[in-house]
Amino acid sequence: MSGEPKGVWVYLQRSRGDLTKDSLELLAAARGVASKLDQQVVGVIVGSGVEALAQKAIAYGADSVLAVDDPALEDYFNLAYADAIYSLVLERKPYILLFAANEIGKDIAARVAFRIPTGLATDNVQLAVEDYSNPVLGQFKDLLIQIRPDFGTRLARIYTPRHRPQMATVRPGSFSPLEPDPKRRGKVETVGFTWKEYPARVAEVTELPPPVPDLAGADVVISLGMGVLKDASGKARDPAEAYRYAEELKGVIERKYRLKVEIGATRSLVYAELKALEGLIGKANQVGQTGATVKPRVYVAAGISGALQHRVGMQNSAKIVAINTDPEAPIFKIAHYPIVGDLYEELPKLISAIGVGAPA
Repeated sequence: MSGEPKGVWVYLQRSRGDLTKDSLELLAAARGVASKLDQQVVGVIVGSGVEALAQKAIAYGADSVLAVDDPALEDYFNLAYADAIYSLVLERKPYILLFAANEIGKDIAARVAFRIPTGLATDNVQLAVEDYSNPVLGQFKDLLIQIRPDFGTRLARIYTPRHRPQMATVRPGSFSPLEPDPKRRGKVETVGFTWKEYPARVAEVTELPPPVPDLAGADVVISLGMGVLKDASGKARDPAEAYRYAEELKGVIERKYRLKVEIGATRSLVYAELKALEGLIGKANQVGQTGATVKPRVYVAAGISGALQHRVGMQNSAKIVAINTDPEAPIFKIAHYPIVGDLYEELPKLISAIGVGAPA
């Protein structure tokens, strides 16, 4: 590509006639990066009749929006959507291009990156802008640093200095949407699209029911870890008892505060496949790097040490209550309300305290 790449682009997804929450989070991430680069945030939306959504993107932080608007693009079709975005990239030459690390974002980002070609750093939880020096490649100014969980307890910093745009997917829940400003003004440019004869077509679109449990949509998440296996004295305990406490706590919160509460678990507990938790805890309950990313109003971590791969899935919760017998547990570094104690004693106390005055 010739010319100087410019602009921090965000691919905006649609669902049920609105922008997805992931897209609003991505606009906030792009806004932080763009301010450091002194560049514009550009939303890219593909679909049919999307002008109103373009205006919403501006209210949430975009400086301008490129709307690829065509009736044939009403339903998501990866080949056509990749063509539309790739054509814009070739013509307009963005500096950075961001996608949400969800099913659609991962699908289309990889296709676009391969065509350009450029690198693609996936599942990032943080973004930074820094100068970068390499003894072989040389020095680079104002580089996007893509930060994602690595193995164990490490965060990997990924540098892609030589190709533009720098592309990344950002894990949902890693950023909070900006407060919308309906007075913000920006340019909405409608872009045409030339439909091709593709080797496949969209025959039917069926909307799937929400996941069960719906961890990402919960107001409160109560998660259990391997600490359920024993009490503070080291005596073995029945994990099903800890689950019953979590269920009881879930019930009193729902009845008293009318909040949506779900039960989560660490990867270790899920993959332990404990017979006592069979049918109660499974992959759908997993919170963390290879599970769900959650950002509830309250996150209760019971018997969870707080390994990095778990923390990246819940560290942006508004309030974190952590119960652990080890005062040095990593989870306490991010907990707003650390409780050094036995979950088999502390959960009943929480149930009793919250349950006072709750409807029967």
